[in-house]
Amino acid sequence: GKAGGTPKSSNPDYYDGDIPFLSIKDMTSQGKYINYTEKTITKWGLDNSSAWIIPKNSLLYSIYASVGFVAINRKDIATSQAIYGMILKDNVSLEYMYYYLTYYKKNLHKLIETGTQGNLNAKIVKNFDISLPSLKEQELIVNYLSLIDIKIELLTNEINQLSKFKLSLFEQIFV
Repeated sequence: GKAGGTPKSSNPDYYDGDIPFLSIKDMTSQGKYINYTEKTITKWGLDNSSAWIIPKNSLLYSIYASVGFVAINRKDIATSQAIYGMILKDNVSLEYMYYYLTYYKKNLHKLIETGTQGNLNAKIVKNFDISLPSLKEQELIVNYLSLIDIKIELLTNEINQLSKFKLSLFEQIFV
């Protein structure tokens, strides 16, 4: 894997093209799966920067500013240098690595380079000490954690519905 790159914003010919261009904001607003990006770049912008195309179903990891966000892209995309794209080997489950790196975020403070803001770099990410069980075990872990995610989503939706119901009762009772 490697980090992306940002075409010069001073050149409008580099932007508003056909290539989705991922930002940290896109990652934090969409969660686990990236289905779209706010910005796009042109082929010229891609060729004249250190940006590269990260194939769909790769792992995306934020390494600048909002460090430690993890996502999976559902389409080919380019990213800024704040995001490290990982193409995994066949013996590694994409979903397992998503969960592992989500968990690993709590350890990042020990590895972050300090400056005005804490950042990681490609070398640090490549040297993460990752526990990797067999692919079969990875898949069992993913299935279990995915079921918990589904339950969390259902309960979150139920809480949101109850909150709306409560507000509508307030309006009926206290008007």
